[in-house]
Order: sequence, then structure tokens, then C-alpha cells
Amino acid sequence: MKLSQPFNSAIFKQPCPISLLVFIFSFIGHGNVSAQNLPAGFSQVLVASGISSPTAMAFAPDGRIFVCQQNGQLRVIKNNSLLTQPMLSLTVTSNGERGLIGIALDPNFGSNNYIYLYYTLPTGTNNRISRFTANGDLVVAGSEQVLLNLDPLSTATNHNGGTMQFGKDGKLYVGIGENANPPNAQNLDTYHGKILRINPDGTVPAGNPFSSGTAQQQRVWAYGVRNPYTIDVQPGTGRIFVNDVGQVTWEEINDASTGGLNFGWPNAEGTSTNISYANPVYAYAHGTGDGIGCAITGGTFFNPASTNYPSEYIGRYFYLDFCGNWIDMLTLSGGTAVRSNFGTTNAGSRVYLGTGADGNLYFLSRTNAALYKIVYTSSSSPTITTHPASISVAAGNSATFNVSVAGTAPFNYQWKKNGTSISGANASAFTIASVAAADSGKYTVTVTNTYGSATSNPATLTVLSANKKPVASIKTPVSGSLYSGGTVINFSGSGTDAEDGNLSATKLKWYVEFHHDAHTHPGPSVPSGVSSGSFTIPTSGETAANVFYRLLLVVTDSKGAPDTTYRDILPRTSAITLKSQPTGLTLTLDGQPVKTPYTFTGVEGINRTLAASSQQVFNGITYVFSKWANTSTQTQSISTPVNDSSFTALYTSSSSITIQPLADAHVSSAANAGTNYGNSTLMYNRNNLVTSGVSFTYLKFEISSLSNLASVRLRMFARWQSGTSSSSIQMYNVPTTSWQENTITYNNKPAIDTFKIASTVVAGTTGKYYEWDLTQHIKSLRAKGVTTVSYRMKNALVTGEYILFNSKENASNRPELKVTFNSTVSGSKNESTTGLTEQPKSNAIRLFPNPASNRVIISYPSMFQNSQVQVTDITGRILGVSRLSGLNRQELAIHGLQNGLYLVRILKNDQVWYNTRLIIQR
Repeated sequence: MKLSQPFNSAIFKQPCPISLLVFIFSFIGHGNVSAQNLPAGFSQVLVASGISSPTAMAFAPDGRIFVCQQNGQLRVIKNNSLLTQPMLSLTVTSNGERGLIGIALDPNFGSNNYIYLYYTLPTGTNNRISRFTANGDLVVAGSEQVLLNLDPLSTATNHNGGTMQFGKDGKLYVGIGENANPPNAQNLDTYHGKILRINPDGTVPAGNPFSSGTAQQQRVWAYGVRNPYTIDVQPGTGRIFVNDVGQVTWEEINDASTGGLNFGWPNAEGTSTNISYANPVYAYAHGTGDGIGCAITGGTFFNPASTNYPSEYIGRYFYLDFCGNWIDMLTLSGGTAVRSNFGTTNAGSRVYLGTGADGNLYFLSRTNAALYKIVYTSSSSPTITTHPASISVAAGNSATFNVSVAGTAPFNYQWKKNGTSISGANASAFTIASVAAADSGKYTVTVTNTYGSATSNPATLTVLSANKKPVASIKTPVSGSLYSGGTVINFSGSGTDAEDGNLSATKLKWYVEFHHDAHTHPGPSVPSGVSSGSFTIPTSGETAANVFYRLLLVVTDSKGAPDTTYRDILPRTSAITLKSQPTGLTLTLDGQPVKTPYTFTGVEGINRTLAASSQQVFNGITYVFSKWANTSTQTQSISTPVNDSSFTALYTSSSSITIQPLADAHVSSAANAGTNYGNSTLMYNRNNLVTSGVSFTYLKFEISSLSNLASVRLRMFARWQSGTSSSSIQMYNVPTTSWQENTITYNNKPAIDTFKIASTVVAGTTGKYYEWDLTQHIKSLRAKGVTTVSYRMKNALVTGEYILFNSKENASNRPELKVTFNSTVSGSKNESTTGLTEQPKSNAIRLFPNPASNRVIISYPSMFQNSQVQVTDITGRILGVSRLSGLNRQELAIHGLQNGLYLVRILKNDQVWYNTRLIIQR
């Protein structure tokens, strides 16, 4: 066990506004804040502030902007002003990344006033999609129509997604996170980790890729996503981009314009060589600097109806990152997306980027609790982009006014009080070091350059009576406290003030931040207005070990002066090593593949999922899963143990394996040409010239792990539906493997190659297995690097009768590839037989018994006397060397070897003449 150290961060021991104590969303942290640096003519302008924890927004046709607050309030910005009264206040749970997190306006909002919201129920059991009806700037009471209650949430509060956009087709597209359970993303029977496509009333629309199966499958448009934070649809083309927040390495922009795509998470992140996964349009790495960051939280196609932006920006895809302070853009006119930087901003923690009805870019800042827009003007005269704000401050404290300006530098500044110039106040900021009652008044600034001048709106300074700030104090948890998953943290604290004395509990507000790497996530919700309480560390969610919790206490005196303090709670961690026998195999950790041995550090008590595949090929040898050393369960959930531990998956070698199809289905012509039969338990096959038409059978298999093949045979359980007919059933290669079982029909069936691969005669009405030899075909495909193979089966006999094949949905006798492997392993360059003038026959050398327990004998021809014999592990590491000194027979020393698979080879004149496998089982 060891203790993780906290990261450097600012200490909040000075007064700060409560609005700055905002909490971050979806693998997000405090953004870098620096001066804005935008192209000439562009400026960042504050639209509205005071928006608590904004999450998403939508633009109404009349210019209003609706902004979601995580706490459940829907706010309205009208005429560049935030209305005081929320449009709607929902009761939600806002723990972690939950709350009111998605909004979309109906395409006909101007006439029906429909607003669609995505929020977390107050119980925390589900996220929900509902439709509401607006009346002016308020939602009609009781107008909620629940469209869809999403799948139950786990105890993990992160990765909720929540983004919603209407497509060009009038359907609602919804992005849903995998709820911190990566395998969800590949499971079509859950909404988690998916992009949904639904009708405006929540029902299943026609044209979805999975037209049958569970309700979840039928609504799925795309899958294999981690946390799709925003979606955008390009006006005109209808192109759909999904901004998917990554884990450790990559942030992705994915094109989901076509249904049925699998974006690969958790098996792939970023660009993958696996053709089963759709690669991103663009991906960028994690880190700090130009074009890299931590979380992609906004993106928009810039195709407004009208704009004054220069024409070169039309059609670009703009996107931003939460941790980087940049906005980048993609040029999409070529075959490959080309990235360039648009500029930087000085507003941190950006969570949305959209194209407004006025043709400007807009984004939200959680750090500043504000909405900004980026405007363009070709004028060189000064333009005030951020006006000074009114402030109230106690006598004796400092007060500062700021202004931001666009135009052509250099600028001259002159601050005025009540219209009178202030001597020496000639900078963009004006500070009064120690205010007095006489400083009360209205302050403006006039900015000039060689092209003109502009004067700001007035800001009022209100001077309060002298007041010393209070002092916040946390009593528990004590400094140096540690936590594990499931730990209950009890907290207590107080506030004192020179004028007020001991502050009441109502003057205390508590917050919890969850720090991860250089960012923060929202922590557990804690009550405010109390002097003590507790919260529980979750056992699921973020799995990284470079984390800690920060408990913050803000106290406020009777005159509004605050003080903030905090206490860090650090994790207990343990190292876990995943192993396999033999070593070097691939296991999965939380759904992601890792090669053994693999060591990682985890926070004690946090749940992790370990899994081993049923079979895999390594160094040309096929291994079948036996059990984990600690359990026989193939997939196991563990709570990260207190001490450093290891978990070992045990495999045994196998000379053959059975592979089930990835997909199988039949298609029928004529009246059923548009029907999908992907979920049928039987597949029909008929060649008929009459109006009832033909039926073909399609099969698809994953073959990426196959090597060192001896034979591959397709086995199909088949019978004639009636009669005593017999016919040759012919196999043809299907070049494309992109077809989907639940969408294939006769109308969209893929074409076949013209040459026949194999055929077998099927006869009689009694069902049994028939075989087709596909060895040479699959060998040739693997030699070319092909990882997926697809076939069509055709009945050579023209007849009205059907042949029936069992499908993979059948309860028994499913289709399968029976694969056998060569017993000899070809391997390293030292095992090459190139240049040999003589090669002994396979029966010239014998190794017995094999499998062996305590002793093994090798017999050999006399030509190998005095040759070297080596025993190695499957990676080629030499474990023992001896000389064949006996007369054609010798015992090998194996008493020091553990159970497992080994290689025995004979070397003569430094060349390998013999190489075979040895299994030790005791």
C-alpha cells in the first residue's frame, strides 16, 4: 500500500465569490485561463453572467438562448440579459455529472413551443428524456411528457452524456455515456454508451439499423462510445458529428451520419486498425499545449443562415477542449480533416460551443458562470467587449474595475468617476487600494485609438461599512486523512468573525471536488447550512489512482464577506498485476485489452472488472481459458485489495477451437425483399425461378486471431424442409463485411465474388451437421491481413423446396467454424530452416509422454547425437540446455518447470532441425 500525493493547486485562503466555486463535468478540470488571442477583427464578448454550473444550451429562432444549469434550472437569456426567473425548475440529483445536462428545441419550435430536456431523476435511479411546452419565457405547468426513461444508473455518477440534437430527418439524436462501465458501450441491449435515434414522441423510427430485438437495440443508431458530450448536425447536409470524451490518450470527433457504426470503445480509442470499428474523423491527444487537452466538450458546424464572419470560416467545424484554452477548427472539404487553430480564450472550463441564430459562435464557461460569444468587426475603432461590473466592497478593502476592448491597438484609457476624469487612471484596469465612503459612485472608462473612441457602460461602486473578513475552519477530517472506496467521510467546521462572533451554521457552505490528474470532477453532494455532516466515497466511477478529494468550506459574515478553506483527503492505493499462464496473453481490465504481465495502481475499494477471452492465439498456438487462479469465473468483479496483489488467468493449449459467427441471416426476394430476418432461429435457402423468389444465407466470422492453420471447416446443421431432395450448397466469398445482421435484406444484400469456394451436398429431411472446407480460402485471407470473412450460401438446384439451416439464435446446433492448428510452431529467426540440406521426417523424433508430469523422454536418430537440445518457454526464453549424448534416447530434466506449455527444439550446426510443443501437467 502506498499513499498518492496531491497535485499542486491554488490555495483558496483569500475572499472569493461563491460563483467561482463551480464543479467540473465529465472528465473535466479547471481550464487554463489566459488572455484571448483571436484572429484580427474577432473578439470575445461577455453575453451574460450568473449562470450557475451551465451544462448545455439551445438557440431559439427569435434570438433567445436557453441555458441548462446542472441544478435543474432552465435559464433564459433575452436581449443579452439573463432573466431573473428560471423558465423551469426541475427537481434533479446533481451528484457528480448528473443533473439537467441536455436540451434540444423542436424543429417546429416557433409554432409548437416544444423543448426536450435530458435530466437525472431526483432518486438518481435513471436519466430521463422529456418534452415540455413553453409559453413565452416560462414552461407551461404540468406540460411534461415523458418520452424515455433510460436504463438504470449504477453508483458511478460520471459518463452520463446528455447531448441531444434534431437531425435533418426530423428525428432526435441522443448521446448517452457508458456510466463508467466500458463494456456497456459494446452491449446493444443497453442504452449506455450509445447514440440513439428516436421519433419526437420517443418511439422507434423506421430506418434504424437494428430493427428488431430489445427496445434498446431498436433505438440504437451507433454504439461503442464512451461519453458523447455533444452532438452537432450540419445544416443542409445533415452530417452528424459526435464529440466523444476519451479516457487516457485520445479525444474523438466521430461521424455518425450512417447508422449502425461501432466506434470501438472500450476495445479501441483513437484510430484503430480493426475494420470492425469506425475510426474518428479527427482525434487529438491529451496533454498541454496547442491542439491537445483533456476533454472535448463542444463542437459545431459553422453554417449559419447569415453571418458577418469572413467567408473562409463558412463550413468549418469548430471545437473546443475543457482544459486547453483554445478553440480549433477542421477543414472538411478534402478527404481528410485538416486541423488548424482558431484562437484562444480567457474563459475557463468551457462545456459547449454552438452557432447562434445571429451567425456568431457562442460558448459556456463553468469557471466564470457565464455565456460568451465571438464577434467579428472589420472596424479599427475601439469596441467595448466586456464592460466594467458594479461591485460592493467594505471600507478599507480594495476594489478593481476592468474593461476589455477590440479594435486596432494601441489604446488609450481614461477612467472617470461620476463623469470626471481620474488622474493617472490610464490602464485597462483601475484599482482603488483602500476604499472609503467618498469613493462611492459611478465609474466609466473611455477608450481611444487613432480611429475613434468608445465609452463603457457605468459601473457602480458601493462602499460598505468597515468589516473584517471572517475565518473559516475545518475540524474534521483532520489533515492527512486517507480514504478507500466506500469510506464514509465525516466532516465538521466553523466560522468566526471579528464583528459577528461565532457564525451560525446557516452561514456555512460545503463543497466537494474530486481531483483527477490536472482536472477535477464533481464530487459527492454534501449539505450546506450545517456545521457537520458526512459523505460516502463511491466504489465505482473513475478508476485512475492519481486522484484525491478536496473538501471546501465557505463561510460568509453578516455583511457578505466570505472566507474559504479546504482539506484534502488522499487515497490509499495498491498495485495489482495481471498475469497469465502462459505469459504474454491478452486480458481485459474494465473492458480494455492489456498484455500480460500488466501492473497498474488502483485506489483501494474501487471496483474493477477483470476478464479473460475464451480462446486466443499466441505465437501460433491456440490457448483455451481454464480459470483464474482465484476463481473459475471468466469475468470477475473485484474490489481493489488493501495490499499489492496479482491475479492470474490460466490457459491450456488446444489443437482446435470452435468459432461462432459474428452475424448470420437469410434474405428473400419478391414480396419479402425488404424484410430483415436477422433474429430468426432458422435460415432459409432456395433457388427458385417462380414469383416466390430465392433465398440466400449470409454468414460472417471474426478470424483475426487465426494463424498456423491446419484446417478450417464450416459446419452447418441443415435439412430439407420437405421431400427427399438433395442438392449441392455452394459457398461464395462476400468481399464486404460491413453488412449488419439486423439490417440486411434482399434489397441491400452485398454482392459476391464470382468464383465458388466450396460446396457440399445436403440431402434428406433429417437434420445433421454438414461441412464445407474453407482452409485454403481463410489461409489466403489471413496472409493478406484480413480479420473478418463473409460468405453467401446458394442452393445449386432450382426447386420450390427450402433447405433449413440453424442460425446462431437457435438453442442448439448453431453454425460454427471448426479450426485445427499445426502442431509445429514456427517462430524466431533462430528457428529458420532456410538452407538446410536435410530435414528429418516428423516421425523420426519422438517426445513422450506428452503431456508429461515428472519425466519426459526424447528419442532421436543417431544423426543428432551430440546435438544441442533446448527447452524454452513460448516466448523463446531458454530455460534449459543439454547435449544428446545417449544412444538414440535421453531423458530431459523438467522437474523444475511449472505446469504449462513449453517448446523443445534440437539444434545442429546452430540451425533448428526440430521444434515441437511440450505440455507439463501435474
